[in-house]
Amino acid sequence: MKKKVLLWTALAVAVLGVAAFSLFPRHNVKFDGDRVKTAERFSLRFDIMNTDDAETLSLREGDGLRAAWNIESGSVDILIGAAGAEPLYRADGRGKGDAADFELTVPSAGEYVISVSAREAKGWMEFEAVRHE
Repeated sequence: MKKKVLLWTALAVAVLGVAAFSLFPRHNVKFDGDRVKTAERFSLRFDIMNTDDAETLSLREGDGLRAAWNIESGSVDILIGAAGAEPLYRADGRGKGDAADFELTVPSAGEYVISVSAREAKGWMEFEAVRHE
């Protein structure tokens, strides 16, 4: 009888361990998805993102910067700005169900850094220069 109890206890612990591990299999994955960068565009599509990423776009005064995203899960922080200047845009803690599509006007020519910090996130983000000549 004692052997049966020990066997069932060991089996239950093993099953619970496997179940707990399978619930969080991607916790340590930093990025699983696609990252595209061109002179005019920066985009991320990710099944899981647990890291920081940044890219720089050269923009002229009066240009637009289109920002769009859809976050399916997790949390994402976004910061857009030129070095040494006040941020052009900041959004902290964007999470499940958060979606956006808008255009920012660039106040002066320069290098604008788009920074993304994600935790357990799934979704997509696109940032694209809109030239107004």
